[in-house]
Amino acid sequence: MESSITYRKAPLVELIVEIRWPVQTIGLAGGPPIVTGQSAAFDIWFQRLTERLRAQGFHNLERLVPHDGIVLAQQPIFRYSRDDGMFPVIQLGHGVFTVNAGPPSYQSWRTFRPEVEAAVAALVETRPQEEPPAAFSRVALRYIDRFGEDLRGGRSNYAFIRDDLGISLSLPEGLIELAPDEDGISPILALSLPIDGEQDASLTFQVAAGRLGNTQPTDTLMDMTYAVAGATPISTAEVLTNLDKAYEVIHGWFDKLTAKIRARMEPVAEP
Repeated sequence: MESSITYRKAPLVELIVEIRWPVQTIGLAGGPPIVTGQSAAFDIWFQRLTERLRAQGFHNLERLVPHDGIVLAQQPIFRYSRDDGMFPVIQLGHGVFTVNAGPPSYQSWRTFRPEVEAAVAALVETRPQEEPPAAFSRVALRYIDRFGEDLRGGRSNYAFIRDDLGISLSLPEGLIELAPDEDGISPILALSLPIDGEQDASLTFQVAAGRLGNTQPTDTLMDMTYAVAGATPISTAEVLTNLDKAYEVIHGWFDKLTAKIRARMEPVAEP
């Protein structure tokens, strides 16, 4: 499924598996999609899923939206975690389910995939038969990476993105000379690519100079999301097929982009 190489200094900040399904909403055009009419079925799903996840060790339950708050579609309401409170965490809302992972627990997709499979199976097998969704409307895998100064080799974000990642923009002649120093340039690039031969699948790629939180310095942030936006049968196997394909595409692109800095990330063979 993947290379047997991992990295001691991997840039990963967070991995997010996201599954969505349609829910009934109300609201004015352009306004937020407020959930309506599915409270009973959702409550059943929540109770059954909570019991199943507790059996998998997710004993901590946090409510993210107040009981009297407005509930929006695809907004996480509940967050599950294990006793240490660290990754992985699982989130559930009306029309959305996520599995979030990151350091230090995440080492590779191969070793983390069983966690994802167990979580997806819990979602699928506890869905209420009273008002089940006909299909999942979106299955996505997202990786967020941060390249700090050590991985950039002391280069500025602009120089690192251009020279090490190999991403450059063609600017009108003379424009870049407006900056007193190219190291002060803060690049932002975002694009979305349809995946050839994969219906309803696309890869969204973003790279920019930015910060994560209030205490981080400005670093190079890279965000890749592979999403299948068409109907996916409510099946653990079907969801995992989409996620495996997503991983192959993202991992392949990551390998190509980071080829010049592989030694800095300190590759090691998986045990």
